[in-house]
Amino acid sequence: MLERFDRALSKIENLFAGLGVFGLVFILFSVCLEIVLRGLFNKPQQWVIEFTEYAMLYITFLGTAWLQRQEGHVAVDLLTNALSPSWRRRFSMVSSVLGLFVGTVLAWFGTTATINAFVRGAHKPTVLEFPTWIVLVVIPLGGAVLGLRFLQQLLALASGAPLTRHQPH
Repeated sequence: MLERFDRALSKIENLFAGLGVFGLVFILFSVCLEIVLRGLFNKPQQWVIEFTEYAMLYITFLGTAWLQRQEGHVAVDLLTNALSPSWRRRFSMVSSVLGLFVGTVLAWFGTTATINAFVRGAHKPTVLEFPTWIVLVVIPLGGAVLGLRFLQQLLALASGAPLTRHQPH
């Protein structure tokens, strides 16, 4: 059961990470276009900065669970490498509980803010007047997937799965 959960979650994380990569490529090309149009033709595009800001938010929340699965987040392992494997497991479980809590908080409050913005019909007070809920919706989505990733890691650790990080070399 845990393996099926991990496979399904990994598919969602891969999809989100792919969308994040698309966002990075979008930023790359739109900023290059902005430089050329502004520098050569004196025709700046007002939408580029705003869309780049939104894309950076989306990249962050779409990629964070995938990065957690890959163990790519920054870690300070000076202390944990000095611990026995059983204590490392305990610390990893505490870390997973805290991560699950953070993901749940992001999902809960992000959902509340997104629904509130949608109901009020709020728009960003910018040139494009983009609907605020579209900007915010990635926060509860990314938070939920991150929370599920930490839940999966907690369940795996509790079932005796081998530690994969902070192993002394």
